[in-house]
Amino acid sequence: MSGFRFGIDRLLEDSSALSGRRVALLSHPAGVTSSLEPSWQALSKAPGVRLVKLFGPEHGIDGSAQDMIQVSDWLHRGSGLPARSLYGATFSSLSPSAADLADVDLLVCDLQDVGSRYYTFVWTICLAIEACARRGVEVVVCDRPNPLGERREGEPQKLEGLSFVGLHPVPVRHGRTIGELAEIFARDRDLPRPRVVRMKQWARHDGWPSGAFFLPPSPNMPTLDTAAVYPGACLVEATNLSEGRGTTRPFEQVGAPYVGARKLAAAMNERGLPGVRFFPTHFRPTFQKFAGEVCHGVFWRVDDAATFRPYETGLRLLETVRSLWPADFRWRAEPYEFESRPAIDLLTGSSEFRQRLDAGENLEDFYARQESPQPDPVSFYAERRPALLGVAGDHDSGKTTLLERLVPQLRARGWKVGAVKHTPHDVEDDVPGKDSFRHRAAGAEPAAFLRPSSATLRRNGGESLDVWIEREFGDCEIVLVEGFHALPIDRIEVGRARTRSVEFGGREFGEDLAALGEAIARHFGLDP
Repeated sequence: MSGFRFGIDRLLEDSSALSGRRVALLSHPAGVTSSLEPSWQALSKAPGVRLVKLFGPEHGIDGSAQDMIQVSDWLHRGSGLPARSLYGATFSSLSPSAADLADVDLLVCDLQDVGSRYYTFVWTICLAIEACARRGVEVVVCDRPNPLGERREGEPQKLEGLSFVGLHPVPVRHGRTIGELAEIFARDRDLPRPRVVRMKQWARHDGWPSGAFFLPPSPNMPTLDTAAVYPGACLVEATNLSEGRGTTRPFEQVGAPYVGARKLAAAMNERGLPGVRFFPTHFRPTFQKFAGEVCHGVFWRVDDAATFRPYETGLRLLETVRSLWPADFRWRAEPYEFESRPAIDLLTGSSEFRQRLDAGENLEDFYARQESPQPDPVSFYAERRPALLGVAGDHDSGKTTLLERLVPQLRARGWKVGAVKHTPHDVEDDVPGKDSFRHRAAGAEPAAFLRPSSATLRRNGGESLDVWIEREFGDCEIVLVEGFHALPIDRIEVGRARTRSVEFGGREFGEDLAALGEAIARHFGLDP
């Protein structure tokens, strides 16, 4: 995708907020810039940045440890900096201690998520936010794409189902970026909100950006194909089936010595699940479950990612194996991610699936509930999109003059402000004195000018305006819009008879732009 940038790239473009601060970095091998430079290395070279410490999540900052393996503190070979593990032997080890943060002013988090609530990296960030709040340490989260896009699947956990594989009620396939999850977690827990550095030229509708290289964020997440099946295939961890660890295709192939490969593949294909086919496979894991033994099972082939429902597919796979080999199938009994509760209950978010499957009940109503999970609580699923505010008025009524004065007022509140000018006429773009030039000069960034023959409209390619706005203005809190009169958005009305008249929300503001800014903040629920 031309012009795409990760959050870490945007932070490095202007690292002035880090200058003179003692900075720590929470990252892993997929924490790299768009040019594939490790984030720790890029930060250590940034002007004025004093990088003092590194933190690593599960698998370690170098990504060499397997799942649920304790990682020790060590001296980072590349930087020579102390590297503190946030994945030890106890739940308390998952959070930075007071001593860890004693010499830190600001924590930068740069971790790649894969769109499933069991993937622990987002919860490491959330625990770090809580710890930093206690010490008065500022947190910056560099956002990264959710490779599974915006679709949701799988009900949020019950409150009693919260654990390190889901510290906040969220669908299994949550449809959010790691920055959005961290931001909303902090808001819902009444913690200081982290500063989330948004990506450039990305919308969640895009999934993984074309042209961006996917580095494995953990040892058993080698490819985007792995991420696609992970919301369902991870459920296998809660059973005595092998999830393919110790092979070259973890999660894409699952099985056990007691399974019949052809029988299971035929049974799964007979279900007619959308977007996926199953093929018989045989593999010999080199470590973990059934190490050195031949396992028989199935390989998942995703044919249509748009219709594929990985979570439901994984649930039905477990149901099928249990029905075909009831004497052999077992739930995992060992502790799982610092919990003694059944692993399947932690992954599904409650005991319902396990208990009903064990009782031989029909689960169709349960599966139906997983397809389109209802937001609960509502605040967690609020869409993070720029607020759109139109500016309307007659020709030469003072719309652009108002924008020139309003943009600095809104920027002074700490918001990133964009501006869009739409005209049905073919006129020259970005000419000194013209609207788009004046928007940019006032501090609007980005500032777009849309006209019938513009390259911007051709690049738009017919997608909906809200998706285009999210991609082009995704890191803005508010976008001021001139034109698009048919668009159903709130608008400031600039006086038609008196050019100094400014009305918003049924209230007249005149020259009081500070009061107008307050009204805009309250209307859109933006932080003052």
